[in-house]
Amino acid sequence: MAFWEIVFYWVALVIYSAACGGYLYSFIFKNPRVMPKMTALVGAGFVSVSIAIIARFNATGHLPWSGHYEYVLMGGWFIIAGTLFVGWQNKSLQGLAVATLPLVIIMMGYGYMQKPGLTPMAASLKTIWLYIHVYFAWLSFGAYSLAMAAGVLFLLKHKSEAREVPNPAYDRFPTLGRLDELIFRYVIFGFVTDTIMICAGAIWAKALWGSYWAWDPVETWSLISWLIYGITIHLRVTFRWRETRLAWLAVGALSSVIISFFGVNLVVDTSLHVFQVR
Repeated sequence: MAFWEIVFYWVALVIYSAACGGYLYSFIFKNPRVMPKMTALVGAGFVSVSIAIIARFNATGHLPWSGHYEYVLMGGWFIIAGTLFVGWQNKSLQGLAVATLPLVIIMMGYGYMQKPGLTPMAASLKTIWLYIHVYFAWLSFGAYSLAMAAGVLFLLKHKSEAREVPNPAYDRFPTLGRLDELIFRYVIFGFVTDTIMICAGAIWAKALWGSYWAWDPVETWSLISWLIYGITIHLRVTFRWRETRLAWLAVGALSSVIISFFGVNLVVDTSLHVFQVR
């Protein structure tokens, strides 16, 4: 890692951790007035991560495209960018960070443990299809993470409203019906970008390995996660699965995406995908 990359990476991690604690305080101690300040703090952490990415780009000559650490760096960037964007559009959605921030913090910790080095990009990765493939992978990961976060907010608010004295911290969030709609919209957006990601990857695989699909472990898990979200959409549209059931599906389905990105290469070392720089 480059010097300034390390500095701003750790600054961002500290800021995100502080903001996460603030969000938890806001929920647990029923003090929603803290939330806008924590959102501003997340914005500062986002700027710090952006500077770390620029520092790495200056050191390597390419954006973070491969390796667990680089996927964490850019994947976390997209998740926080989405969280800030929807919070900026609608202040009632600032609470999404209570679910996305812990995910990004854990990802950043995992990425740092991979001890990433500064390496040039392999010749096989220098293709426009890689950029398209990875870009839409990040978009889908971010959208699925927002769907998970909206699901968490729905479940928390639903539980709060079932009590005799609801938690006032949830009053600033959208209604349960609106959250249900947002979960579905985020899943749809993630599914479409996920589909483009798989198609672009198949085109790249044909040029690189001679076949569109090789049942590589990462390919297989990406297909599994795509099918899970496709089934989620089918259950919503056809069988009218809404509200609590849809929220739990959005929360649980994200695990399949995490396995696809990070879990497969922990148990197998035969994947053709370059997710870990050695």
